[in-house]
Amino acid sequence: MEAIGQLAGGIAHDFNNVLTAIMGYASLLKKQAEEGSQARFFSEQVLASASSAADLTRHILAFSRKQVIQPRPTSINGVVRHMEKFITRLLGEDIEIRMALTDRDITALVDAGQMEQVLMNLATNARDAMPGGGVLIIGTEVVTVDEDTAVRYGLEGSGSYALLSVSDTGSGMDDATRSRIFEPFFTTKAMGRGTGLGLAIVYGIIKQHHGHIMVCSEPNKGSTFTLYLPLTRSASEAKQAPTDPAVRGGAETILLAEDDPDVRGFIKLALEEHGYTVITAVDGNEAVSKFQEHSAAVDLCLFDVMMPKRNGKTAFGEIRALRSDAKAIFMSGYSSDIIHQKDLLEEHMVLLNKPVLPQDLLRRVREMLDAEPARARTEAEKNR
Repeated sequence: MEAIGQLAGGIAHDFNNVLTAIMGYASLLKKQAEEGSQARFFSEQVLASASSAADLTRHILAFSRKQVIQPRPTSINGVVRHMEKFITRLLGEDIEIRMALTDRDITALVDAGQMEQVLMNLATNARDAMPGGGVLIIGTEVVTVDEDTAVRYGLEGSGSYALLSVSDTGSGMDDATRSRIFEPFFTTKAMGRGTGLGLAIVYGIIKQHHGHIMVCSEPNKGSTFTLYLPLTRSASEAKQAPTDPAVRGGAETILLAEDDPDVRGFIKLALEEHGYTVITAVDGNEAVSKFQEHSAAVDLCLFDVMMPKRNGKTAFGEIRALRSDAKAIFMSGYSSDIIHQKDLLEEHMVLLNKPVLPQDLLRRVREMLDAEPARARTEAEKNR
């Protein structure tokens, strides 16, 4: 898993740059194409295929525990209910789905998208174990874990945990199979019928969330996967995300530093179409030089994290020395472990993960531009 994780982290940057350009230009094409037109259909197919390609990298990074996650207080019951219709379609009519969800507030600090991936993978595994039909039961509850159990399961400590269980009435597993199911590329399916990544991905996601997964199974008696996830102390924070506002443009000037020409071209086009003036640089040195040349005009720096000559963090550090109220957004296709190991970002810095779609980029740019400048905020606080 460690070797594959290193390989995935190494290729993720270049791969995600390619996908950023593909998805970016396809999104712009879709926006311009008329509803129901052939161009609209083609652009949607390109976006769907590129999204599947991005998933491949995310899956490998997930089971190697190098995927960037965005944990937020999340209702586990809400995730299950949201996925119920998708799982129903996935399993088919010959498999009955039963829900056994607790009435208690069960909120954990998780990445909702990653937890949906967990449920989909476990449901797919259950479907394959029930080729003749059966029953799938998804349950939730709150459990108390003592210190000894926490140590045995590798949990952070004793206390209350969210428990998510997925049970099937399928073929089950013997001890030899059960002991290997979380190994990457281990599969009992025929050649070409499975990659062996599904449960390895589940294992990696749960461990990355500081949880634990266990399985109980016997031949011809089905299987039960039980997941433990730490409850968040502030359950009231888990609220339904507001509907994304419409993307607004502006007339500000943005300094864009990106060494990949395809990504640089797409981002420049997307920003200019929404009214911004864009100054481009191909590396960290040129970014500092361009800022010195246009220091009074630049409202925001949009920098790739990893660039030739100077990385994004170093370049912006020099810019902040020239103008203390300068703002920046950083972009990267690297996995989180590489960014942290190389000390490429500080905690307070804003990061956009590639591949990034135009609407996400534009929304984050607008949010950063509308935020109160650090210098002005400091002065305002002094005057209170």
